[in-house]
Amino acid sequence: MKRSFLFLFTTSVLLCFSCIKEPKFSKVPEIKIKEIRQSGAQIHDGDSVIVVLEFKDGDGDLGKNSQTDTIPNLFIVDHRFSIIDSQSYSIPNIPKKGSVDAISGEIAINLLSKIFCNPIHPPSEATDTLEFEFYIRDRAGNFSNQVSTGKMPILCQ
Repeated sequence: MKRSFLFLFTTSVLLCFSCIKEPKFSKVPEIKIKEIRQSGAQIHDGDSVIVVLEFKDGDGDLGKNSQTDTIPNLFIVDHRFSIIDSQSYSIPNIPKKGSVDAISGEIAINLLSKIFCNPIHPPSEATDTLEFEFYIRDRAGNFSNQVSTGKMPILCQ
């Protein structure tokens, strides 16, 4: 009796795990904004704002190849200045889990160094408007879609 129960249990577990399908993600990375965390109800000059991106990549080639890899893979556009920052942030190597190539997960980006009022053209009022756009590149050179935070007011005084 114990032997047949053990056989049935083992067979059931194996059948359940064999039914799990490999996720079908595009080889071109995809991102979306999961959430934007800020320290208070309003953003002030110098506050910390964290943007959490969700990502998917079908061939699992996101992140750096090694610690010495200097190829940019995370791009942030500050719409106030039309500047693309590809040096301040990077995605570390994301190891594969098991034999499945496809990967998914989250990247949290702290924009602390980017939360400041425009010093070149100070706003006429006590507020400025921030808007950031994000995209990533995998090691094969495929660029993801671009996602935007939308306009976020910042108190300057």
